[in-house]
Amino acid sequence: MTTFYFVRHGKTENNAKGLFNGGTVDSPLIPSGVEATKRMGEHLKTLPFDLALTSPQMRAQTTAKLILDENQHPTKVEIVEDLREMRLGDWDGKKVDKITEEYPEDIKNYRKRPDLFDAKKFHAESYADLIARSTKVIKQVSDTYPDGKILIVSHGILLMALLNTLKGSPLAKIREGGIMDNSSLTILNYANGEVHIEDWGKSF
Repeated sequence: MTTFYFVRHGKTENNAKGLFNGGTVDSPLIPSGVEATKRMGEHLKTLPFDLALTSPQMRAQTTAKLILDENQHPTKVEIVEDLREMRLGDWDGKKVDKITEEYPEDIKNYRKRPDLFDAKKFHAESYADLIARSTKVIKQVSDTYPDGKILIVSHGILLMALLNTLKGSPLAKIREGGIMDNSSLTILNYANGEVHIEDWGKSF
């Protein structure tokens, strides 16, 4: 089986400010995000990854670098566009509290019923499209590295949608359980659509 080490990036300034932190905005990691990521890197330092993949957004690239700087084995790093966070259109970079107040029903669907979320209304990306592009990455990598150890650094919504889909959750239920914490690790074994989870959202 391919063993995937899924990491959500470290906590950023946008996270700390309560802003939507989607696929069209970026901000640097704050000190606590850097330190938490370094602790994860220390935990993984002896693990020989066959490949490391990261979202093109700098918060994910920084997180990957912090982890691999601690690692004892040189690892090839590739930037993968399809690991970019869900594009939130008009909401990206805006205060979550303000959008929640202005669009209560849309936020309810966004958070509770992804199958009913009208992404086009806000020039955003749909959950279905997010899942399609992220699962494609997993299938391609598992075909290329059927016995590999793969580090993937990405984002909260993408990882939540992707991992719950891989577990077999329908679209309506992919947000149940919430988003993984920043600088958290999920270890998942994957082969031919079969999934076995070793760790889920572990923090350091």
